[in-house]
Amino acid sequence: MPVSERLARLCSAIFHPLVIPVLGVFVLFQINSHLSFAINQDARRFIMLIVFINTAVAPVFAVWIMKKTGYVKDFMLTDRHERILPLLVTSVLFFMTYYLLRQISLPSLVYFFIMSATLLVMLTLMISFVWKISIHMVSLGGFTGFLIVTSLLLRADIAWLIILAFLVSGCVGTARLILKAHTPAQVYTGYLLGFLVMLGLYFYFS
Repeated sequence: MPVSERLARLCSAIFHPLVIPVLGVFVLFQINSHLSFAINQDARRFIMLIVFINTAVAPVFAVWIMKKTGYVKDFMLTDRHERILPLLVTSVLFFMTYYLLRQISLPSLVYFFIMSATLLVMLTLMISFVWKISIHMVSLGGFTGFLIVTSLLLRADIAWLIILAFLVSGCVGTARLILKAHTPAQVYTGYLLGFLVMLGLYFYFS
């Protein structure tokens, strides 16, 4: 296997879509803002645990069961048709995460992120019925858009983090093309979908 392909696989694995929700909440809690005072350390750990279990562990376990039963061939869900059920299950799990967090008094930005992520999973599910959009790029586009929204709402100087998100997105997009997992159109459309939906929701609610 060529070095470029190995690096592409590593990059795709590190920035897997199911990692992004946990990463988003983690980054949000690390920014020096009123959130640092509104949510104590124990509450942050509890929220992170809920998000990690519902948006990472549970979906992976669900796909593992589907692989064992023969419904899907691999964890990367290469076949578009095999993505439907995993995305449906993930949509339900994301919504459950949003519902659980709504039972706790939290800053609205936390709810906004989980709600937006849930909507993106649902949109990806609908598109996957007819087209193989890049789930990696949808998640990274949403993450980049969320960082911009966070910067605007919290008046936080996180330009370096936004630039880093753009660079990582470019690397992952290139990795998906190297692996021939997607066409350029699927990569660009996925990124724009995540990015524009996140910003669009911000302007709609504001």
